[in-house]
Amino acid sequence: MSDAPRRSPKANKKEQIVDAAAALFRRFGVRRVTVEEICREAGASKMTFYKYFPNKMELLKHIWELWINDGYARLEEIDAMDIPFSAKLQKIIEYKSEQLARMSHVYIDEVLHSEPDMMEFIHDAQTKNLSLFMEFLKKAQARGDMRPMRPELILAVLDKLNEVARDESLIELYTDHIEFIREIQLFLFYGILPAQENKS
Repeated sequence: MSDAPRRSPKANKKEQIVDAAAALFRRFGVRRVTVEEICREAGASKMTFYKYFPNKMELLKHIWELWINDGYARLEEIDAMDIPFSAKLQKIIEYKSEQLARMSHVYIDEVLHSEPDMMEFIHDAQTKNLSLFMEFLKKAQARGDMRPMRPELILAVLDKLNEVARDESLIELYTDHIEFIREIQLFLFYGILPAQENKS
């Protein structure tokens, strides 16, 4: 399992452990990857690993925190761009699709069906995500980039779409989980109209 991206030699051991684990988790899932394999890829000892992380799940949370914070920063960057709102939405979809494309189906499935502590972490992250995304939409409404709509309705739709994303019967219709999530995102932003109408 030697596919972990490497930071520069100046990167500290914690960063190397995080990079190695992130690459291994994305490819093979969390359960299959051992602490020993992470340490081998990072060029670190188990003692060093446990200096920073008490266990693999806490390391997974740390990786997701980095990923989530990067998403927040990216949303702010996109919102600040001097481009049409439709182009901003497209950039958001592209960013999320790129992130999902880096993860294996096993990894996504394990995170979505992980232990209660991790599920609580994911729930809290989703709550914050929704709050920030609502601020993004409110700014768009204030600029006249989208039609006025009650925030409560938008939140309700987003909540229902999160339920849809976990529907096993729908997941089975897709050979690619990432394509399924992408279709949900496209439906949220563009509805059922053809792409040409959406651009107009």
